[in-house]
Amino acid sequence: MSEIYQHIDKFTQIFAKELTPQLADTYVASLIEKLGDPNQGLEEIVHKGELLHQHVGENIYGPLIAGYIQWVEDKCGEAGHTGPVFFALRDAAPLETAAKVLWNGKAIYPVGVYANRPMLMIEDEIAPEWASANGKVVQYLGMLGLAGMEKVVWSDTGAWGTVVKALKVGLLNNADFLPLFWYSHNPHISGYINSLLPECGIDEKFGEVLNDSLECVFPQPFVRPLDVVQGPAGWQVKLELSCYLSEQWGKAALVGVNNAAHKILVEGGVSHETQIKSLQNLYHLHEIAKKTGKWTGVLPVNTPTWSNGEEFLNSWPHDLLP
Repeated sequence: MSEIYQHIDKFTQIFAKELTPQLADTYVASLIEKLGDPNQGLEEIVHKGELLHQHVGENIYGPLIAGYIQWVEDKCGEAGHTGPVFFALRDAAPLETAAKVLWNGKAIYPVGVYANRPMLMIEDEIAPEWASANGKVVQYLGMLGLAGMEKVVWSDTGAWGTVVKALKVGLLNNADFLPLFWYSHNPHISGYINSLLPECGIDEKFGEVLNDSLECVFPQPFVRPLDVVQGPAGWQVKLELSCYLSEQWGKAALVGVNNAAHKILVEGGVSHETQIKSLQNLYHLHEIAKKTGKWTGVLPVNTPTWSNGEEFLNSWPHDLLP
């Protein structure tokens, strides 16, 4: 197997843990077709992929991500919150990237934190990994200041709230906890995309597609962390690089979001009309992908909906969140 095909194979394996193997094969094949014949060489494929991911991050997702950051800022204002807003990494990296630009000098500021399902001993149906962090994750989160705060604002892509429930019950039981999702499958947690979909006349199920697509067009430079270690700076998450294509194209996509955020900052914000148009455009790209199989930056379908989701929601404590 040539070098370029080895990299593509590793890239596909990474996505298989995020999407399911079948959808990963479909997505990566359409992306490589978009970039051209792999035999043109690794350097050329990587460069074309960087340009494509930067464009998508800046022009396709950038305005909507900026809209989300404005929405979170408004929610913080309504709640009377100042100080840190915790962004759940890895998935919320594009959201945190925009917040760093748009909140510069403001009363709220982003703090990236790793807290995934395996680290909190929650089963993941698509990628059933188990962490070795055990109770050490509590020390790690405590070091970031989470444990002692009276009010915690939590930003994540979504969707069910399993991590939110585990954090609230295990670490933040005395805190006023405000989770704010990009897309929410949980009626007890506010979702930005959920607030826009009815206005666009788009079925709420598209929120699932968009959530999964966000993971695709912002490929992760690190594999999902499963351990917490103690170093010179205290407790920290042990990070390992995923693969070369994920690293290069993920960085490029975040550069795109950063560019979009700086442009929107100069313009004084992103209008509601622009947010609606951006969401409608994403739905249009989804329809094209579904009908043609071509890569558009939006998935043709979503990953399988969590089979225990409704059971989880039915058991949700109604007094868990304010």
